[in-house]
Amino acid sequence: MLGWGKRLGLGLLFVFLGLNFGLAGLLVWLSGSTPKIEGDVLVDGLTAPVTVARNDAGVPMIQAGSDGDAYFALGYVHAQDRLWQMESMRRIGAGRMAEIVGTLSASAGDSVLPFDRLTRGLGLYRRAEEIYQRASPDLKLALERYADGVNAYLNTRDGALPPEFVVLFHEPEPWKPADSLVWQQLMAVQLGSNWPAELNRLRMIEAGLGPDQIAFLFQAPDSRKPDMPPLLQGLLFPGEIDAATRLAAALPARIAAGGASNAWALSGSKTESGKPLLANDPHLRLTNPNLWYLARIETPDDTLAGVTVPGVPFLILGHNNHIAWGFTTPLADTQDLFIEHVDPNDPARYLTPDGNQTFEIREERFRIGDREVSETFRTTRNGPVLSDIWSDARQRGQKTVLALSATSLKPGDNSVESVLLLNRARSVDEAIEALSDFSSPPQNVTLADKDGAIALLLAGRMPERKTGEGFMPADGATGSGDWIGWIDSDRLPLIRNPDSHMVVQANDHVARRDPALSLSREFVAPFRTERIHERLQEFGSGATAQAQTDLQMDNFSSDVQHTRELLLRHLDPEALSDLERDMVEKLRQWNGEMRRDRLEPLVYTLWTALLHRKIFGDELGYLISDYKRVYPHMFDAVLTDAQEWCDDIRSTIVEPCTVPVRDSLQEAIARLSAKFGQNPEDWRWGKAHESRFRHLLWSRVPFLDKLLDTQIATDGGDFTVNRGSPAVQISETDFSFYNVHGAGIRAVYDLSDLDASLFSLSLGQSGNPFSEFYHDQAEAWANGRYRRISTSEVSSERTLTLRPN
Repeated sequence: MLGWGKRLGLGLLFVFLGLNFGLAGLLVWLSGSTPKIEGDVLVDGLTAPVTVARNDAGVPMIQAGSDGDAYFALGYVHAQDRLWQMESMRRIGAGRMAEIVGTLSASAGDSVLPFDRLTRGLGLYRRAEEIYQRASPDLKLALERYADGVNAYLNTRDGALPPEFVVLFHEPEPWKPADSLVWQQLMAVQLGSNWPAELNRLRMIEAGLGPDQIAFLFQAPDSRKPDMPPLLQGLLFPGEIDAATRLAAALPARIAAGGASNAWALSGSKTESGKPLLANDPHLRLTNPNLWYLARIETPDDTLAGVTVPGVPFLILGHNNHIAWGFTTPLADTQDLFIEHVDPNDPARYLTPDGNQTFEIREERFRIGDREVSETFRTTRNGPVLSDIWSDARQRGQKTVLALSATSLKPGDNSVESVLLLNRARSVDEAIEALSDFSSPPQNVTLADKDGAIALLLAGRMPERKTGEGFMPADGATGSGDWIGWIDSDRLPLIRNPDSHMVVQANDHVARRDPALSLSREFVAPFRTERIHERLQEFGSGATAQAQTDLQMDNFSSDVQHTRELLLRHLDPEALSDLERDMVEKLRQWNGEMRRDRLEPLVYTLWTALLHRKIFGDELGYLISDYKRVYPHMFDAVLTDAQEWCDDIRSTIVEPCTVPVRDSLQEAIARLSAKFGQNPEDWRWGKAHESRFRHLLWSRVPFLDKLLDTQIATDGGDFTVNRGSPAVQISETDFSFYNVHGAGIRAVYDLSDLDASLFSLSLGQSGNPFSEFYHDQAEAWANGRYRRISTSEVSSERTLTLRPN
């Protein structure tokens, strides 16, 4: 007989083996969640067979006999590869994430409830339903046939659902047409950063900064300062402002504010082929899975190829047989905060220029797992009351609340109809006409056609204000900042076939037809635009598609030379150590390329980030976290014209600018030595500047975040064409510059041979970690390798045929 020790050891061995066999069985079962991509599948709803052939990157090439069947097939393949992304998108948009996250625990459900309150409070899904109800027959056909395709996959799939559904014990509901429309509403929130910026400036007022200080801090790269409207302190309860700020800072990447992009087009006189070239790389927060999904769709009437969004039945960026198009964010001011005054005699009413009015009230019920809560939201004549979203302002007896006015929240939005027409346009002129009714979010659209035309226009509704520019929250009781209509479209930017034979947009000012028109004060510095123009001029008349991909991967930071010389002029080499002087000399010799294998980008970025904190941190205090972006023109403004900002107001002596410049460099070298070792040969930009593709669910789970989230060292910076915008995180003991914002997709369209167009997608086509296409494209993306998506590159062994049942 075995002794107790041996019996215990044998028992533990069996438990260990059982756990491992159980885990292995679970993994085998979950691996069955990857879709079938070859053979035949019988489905209800098709009118004729459709083939879906995939290339070695998993990009589907759909061949259908009609538009309706093409929409159906796109819905089917989207659901195959990105079902969780689609589910999370529609639930975030509908304010229903807590329902499923709450099944894990009450605390998990409560943690996402504020996001549900935001999207429900803004009424995003209700607006999507309204758009569907008044949609044209063609749009309804697209939405309904796409939904049929998604549901056909849900009805015919076998094996496990993707892992997120398994972990949450969740079975997806049937897809509805309005589910596809809520994405546009979410993008309008994400691409509109005006209200968080206004909120930050309001916080500065409440913290005691003067109007002149705020105007200085938010001056444009050309030194123009905003006009500061009169605004009294103490109108809002500080706790309300802080709650709003925390919510804005903690939003999921799918709706958190942020957007940039590059786009340009060359006419045939500038290209080797004699036909236009168009390049586009939209910059958004890098997420896992990637927002974008590549596809090619062929019908007897046309061929569409390029970038789709899972959940949406159209091509968002790409080309058909006649034109190509790309989008960039104009950073136009299309959101305003209004301070609404509650009627002191009747809290159910608020003050307006024409007397008091009754708040519009709406009741919403939320489920958190099995629990249900009811919330009341108010709306004013300007828009939804944000104060009701992050707290119950009514129970506090507040005298004022904040309401949000936004183009995306106004009735009559026809943006989705415009995108459908854009997909079918046969020329630049037809595309411009298609976009004439585009509303939100406003976009700079770059266009080119096979006949040789190119164009750049601003598409979208822009508010006309009674007074002001929407730079600060307006007083709703006076009506001074009221929106009084939309700016006439013939005043908005439009450049068609310019004499320069090129159009370029990288989130800076676009030439306006009406010079008096003000669209925003938050355009970015023109470094990327200037660099693109410079490189395009170098091509002469022989530009090629390959040259455009090289330009998209350009890592030269145009801000470096001027800022570096400005800082070095304020350094006394005698006050530095040997290591510090060696770093200064390396920076002096550096060519300004933000390459991952170089140490200079790391030293320069940390030095300027610390200097930014030293210059502005004493005046701003805790608000420095809301003014953390390092803008080169602000160094120029301080070190050249306003050196009083260099003085640390917390000390009793007056410090010249040489002090923070020197101290920040010395601190940077000390921090780098502590983190990466004393040998500068071990300091590399790529060690601190990794692209982080974070998953909505896995990134919150220890171990799984390391296993399933993707990180890869990347080039680029804030002001390079190959944009790799770092999240500047500096604590007392550590720092990081993770690349969290960049080009999730890069594309170059060749109008001489559209099948030769080139694409580079971050991560991969699938959102399922068990798929071979999960993150197989990450290295190619980071290294600037592109591919075509033409039928000549598909494998006959990876062809799925959908057949009518």
